Amino acid sequence: MPWIFALSTLLASAALCGLADAESAARGTVLYVGPDGDDSWSGTRAEPNADGTDGPVATLTRARDVIRGLRAAGPLPAGEVTVIVRGGVYSQPQSLELSAQDSGTPESPVVFRAAPDEEARLMGGQVVPAEALGPVTDVAVNARLDAGARGEVMQADLTALGITQLGEYPPSFYVVPAAPELFFNDQRMSLAGWPNEGWTTIARIIDSGSRPRDGDMSNRPGVFEYSGDRADRWDVNAGVWLQGFWCYDWREETIKVRSIDRKKRHITLDRPHTYSLMHGNPSPRRYRALNLLEELDAPGEYFIDRDEARLYFWPPAELAGAHIVLSTLTDPVLALNRTEHVTVRGFIVEAGLGDGILVTGGKDNRIEACHVRNTRQLGIRVDGGSGHRVEACDIHDTGTGGLFLGGGDRRSLTAAGHEAINNHIWDFSRLRLTYASGLTLAGVGNRGAHNLIHDAPHQGISISGNDHVFEYNVVHHVCTASDDAGALYKGRNPSMRGNVIRYNFWHNIGSPMGHGNAAVYFDDGDGGETVFGNVFFRCGEPGKGGFGTVFSHGGHDIQADNNVFIASKRALGSGPWNDSRWKSYIDAPLWQTRLLEEVDITRPPYATRYPKLAGFMDPQPGQKRVNEAKRNVIFMGADVSIGNWQVDAEENWVTDSDPGFVDVANGDFRFRPDAEVFERLPGFQPIPFEEMGLFADELRPDPPVEAWIYDPPEPLPPLPKRPMPPPKGPSPVFEVPGMGGLIDIDGNINPAEWLGAEHAKAMLLAQHHTGAKAERLSWAWLLHDEEALYIAVDNTIHPDSRLDSNQWDVDEAVEVSIQIRQQGESSPIHVLRGYGNGHFTFGTTAGSGEPRPADSSDISFRASNPEPGRWTAEIRIPFGPIDLDPAVHHHVPFSLSVRKAVDNLWLMWEGTRGHTYDVGDAGFIEFAR
Repeated sequence: MPWIFALSTLLASAALCGLADAESAARGTVLYVGPDGDDSWSGTRAEPNADGTDGPVATLTRARDVIRGLRAAGPLPAGEVTVIVRGGVYSQPQSLELSAQDSGTPESPVVFRAAPDEEARLMGGQVVPAEALGPVTDVAVNARLDAGARGEVMQADLTALGITQLGEYPPSFYVVPAAPELFFNDQRMSLAGWPNEGWTTIARIIDSGSRPRDGDMSNRPGVFEYSGDRADRWDVNAGVWLQGFWCYDWREETIKVRSIDRKKRHITLDRPHTYSLMHGNPSPRRYRALNLLEELDAPGEYFIDRDEARLYFWPPAELAGAHIVLSTLTDPVLALNRTEHVTVRGFIVEAGLGDGILVTGGKDNRIEACHVRNTRQLGIRVDGGSGHRVEACDIHDTGTGGLFLGGGDRRSLTAAGHEAINNHIWDFSRLRLTYASGLTLAGVGNRGAHNLIHDAPHQGISISGNDHVFEYNVVHHVCTASDDAGALYKGRNPSMRGNVIRYNFWHNIGSPMGHGNAAVYFDDGDGGETVFGNVFFRCGEPGKGGFGTVFSHGGHDIQADNNVFIASKRALGSGPWNDSRWKSYIDAPLWQTRLLEEVDITRPPYATRYPKLAGFMDPQPGQKRVNEAKRNVIFMGADVSIGNWQVDAEENWVTDSDPGFVDVANGDFRFRPDAEVFERLPGFQPIPFEEMGLFADELRPDPPVEAWIYDPPEPLPPLPKRPMPPPKGPSPVFEVPGMGGLIDIDGNINPAEWLGAEHAKAMLLAQHHTGAKAERLSWAWLLHDEEALYIAVDNTIHPDSRLDSNQWDVDEAVEVSIQIRQQGESSPIHVLRGYGNGHFTFGTTAGSGEPRPADSSDISFRASNPEPGRWTAEIRIPFGPIDLDPAVHHHVPFSLSVRKAVDNLWLMWEGTRGHTYDVGDAGFIEFAR
C-alpha cells in the first residue's frame, strides 16, 4: 500500500480508532513525535501501540516530510495541521528546516508544538555520557594543571564520541568563533582562564601598536607590562588568548599572545587592537586570559585540546545522572525559510553554535512560548518577510544577543509589521560583551511591546531603521559594566527616524565608568525621534561629559514629552555639534552614502514623511539645532539638562516633593487621580505604569513577578557645575615671525634661538577646550624660515605629573593641528602629537575621526624636563610634506593644545569646544613677510 494512501486512511479514521484525543481531532490533522517513536510508523498515535507496530515518529524531520506528502496529494485538510512533540531530548545534527513547501494557509495553518505540560527539547549539541569522563593520566598534562586541580579534572576522548569539528580560535576576534561550548545540567560552563571572576588590569602600556580603525594598517601589535607573576606559567606555544577592553569600555576584543618576556613582564599581542592599546577611558585597561589548560583550576571550568581531541573538565557536581552536552551544530537549531502561516510553540531550543531559531522571508509565522537558551549567537532571529510574531518566549544565556526583528523596505518606507510581544529576555551577551542587544528592531515598522529585558553589561535594545514602536516594556540592570552606552541605543544615520519610544519603565541603568551612559541614547547626529510617557528610575550616569537619562549626541529634532524622571542624576543630556562639525559630517562619504544613495532624504517618501529633513544636506551657519522637552516631571534629580535641549520651566516640573504617586516608597509610580502633576502641567497625560512589562494569558499563564521595592528616593546633590564658556568672538590670529638664526631642536628653549622667548610675545594657552578660563598655563612661540615651521612650547604642570609614558588622553602631551586649504578642495588636517617622554606621532584627519598615520621622517620633536613642575618641547615641521607655501598661504587654520593629565585639562590657544583638530573653530597663523 503506498505510504500516502495508508497515512490518509489512518488520519481519516483517527478519531474513531481512538488514536488521537478529542481535542486533537477537533483541531484537524494531528501527527505525533516521541522519543519512543519510529520514523517508519504513521505518527498518528501519541504512544506506541501494544504490539509495537505503530505509534509516533521519532524525529521532527520525519513529521515535516509526512506533511509534505499530504500536500503532494492535494490541498491541506481544513483546520490546523498539527505536529505534537512529546517530552524528550531531540538532538539535531542538522537544522530542522522548514521551507516554502512546508507553509500553511490562513485556513490550514501548520503548527509544530510541544505536548502540553511536557518538556520537548530541540538541542544543537551532543550528549557527553558521564561514563565517557575519566581521570587524567597523562603526566605532562597533570604537570600543566594547577596543583589543586590534579585529581579533580576529568578527561574525555572526543574522537571516540564522534565529535570531530572542534573549531579554531583565530589570532583575534570580536564575534566569538564557532568552537564547542560545554553545558552541565543546562548551565554554561566556563572556558578555563584567569582570573576566574572579573578582570585584571594593565600595569603600563609600552607600545600602543597600530590603530586599524583609523586606517593604520601597519599591523604593529600592542605591548604592555603586566603585574604579578601569573603569566609566567602560561604556555604561549600552546596558545594564549586575552580578552580585553583595550582602549574603550564599549568595545572588547580577544587577541592571541605572540610572546611573553617574563624578565621585563612584557606581553606582546599577536595583532593590533582595532583602536590600539590606549586609555580611551579613564578607568584602567582591563583584560583576562582565556582557553588555557594551566588555568583550569576551579569547578565548572573546561578546556578542549584540539590537537589531541580531548575535553578536560572539572565537574561542578556529581557526574552520575548529570546532563552533559557539547554544542556542535553551527547552523540554527530550527530554521523557517520563506514559510507562511507556520507556528512553532512551546519548545526548549538550546545548545547550538548558531542562532536558536531563524526565520527568513515568508509571512505570518509565529514563534510562541518557546524557551531559547545556551546558544552561541542569537536566541531568535527574524530577518525579512512580513507579519511575523514572537510572543511569550523566554530567551536567556545567549552569546551575542536575544531577539532580532528585521524587515521592511527602507527605500519605500514599507513596514514589515513584525512584533515581539510579552517576551522575557535576560543574560543575552554572555560571549560578546558589547553591542549584543536583548532586542533589536531593524528595517521599517516593527514593534516591541510588553517585554521584560534585563541583566547585561552593555545595551539592552538596539533600534535601526524607521517608524518602529517600542512600548510597554520594562528594562533594568543593563549597561552595568560598560561605558558610552545606552540601555536603548540608536544612531549614526539621520535618515533613520520616526521611531517612538513610549510607556516603558526603565530602572537601575548604567555604571560610573567615565564618559557616561544613558537609558535612551541617540548617537552621532540621530534625530527625529519621540520619547513619550516613560518612567525612568535611577537611570544614567552623566560621566565627564553631557550624558543624561535621555541623551542626544550631535542630533536634534528629538521630542521628550510627558516623561517622569525619578532620582536620576541628569534627566536630559546632549553633546551638540557646531556648524563646522555638521558640515564635515554631511560632506563625509559615509553620510553621503547613507543619506543620498542607500535612501534619498531629499525626495519622497522621505521628504514627505519627515518634513524636518528639508535642507538637511545643506546646513547653514548659525542654524538652530535643538531638541524639545515638554510636560516632563523631574523628581529628586540632580540636574535637569545640558546642551541643546529646550526646557521651558513653565512646561516642565522640577520638584523634590511627591508629584502624586500612589506609593513612591515601594516603587508604585502610578499617579493618583488627584495628583498635583495634572494641575502643574496642563495637558499631562496619565502614564499606564500598571500595563508595562509581561502579562498573563494562555501563552504565558504565570509571568515572573518582580517586586518593585526600593529604598525611598532622596534628593540628589547637584552635579558639579561645568565651566561656562564665554561667547565665541572672532577667531584669533597669530603672526609667525621669520627666524633670527638656526634653532637646535633639542627640547630646551634657548631664548637666543627664539627671539627672546618672552611670555608677552608668546601664543598664550589659557583656555579649557570649552573656552572657559584655565589656571595652569602654557606658552608657545612660533617661527619660520623658507623650509619649515618651528614651534616651542613651555608647560607648567602639576608636581605629581609623570613624563615617562606616551598614552594619548592619559599622559602629558602637546598637540598641533594645521590645515592647508586648497581652493575648491576638502583639505586634510595635519596633526602632530608629542609627549613629555620625547615620543611623537604624526597623521592626518578629515576632521571627523582620529588622525591616520602619515610619513613623519622629516619631522623633528624633542622634549625636556628642565625642572620639577615644568616640561618643554621643540618641534620642526617641514613645509613640503604638508604642502604649505608661506608665500601663497598667508592665513592658515591652526590649533594648539596641551594635555595636563593630573589637572584633567585640555589647555588650548583657542577653545574649540571639541578636538584640537577642529581647526575651523580655533584660529589662524599668518607668516610675516
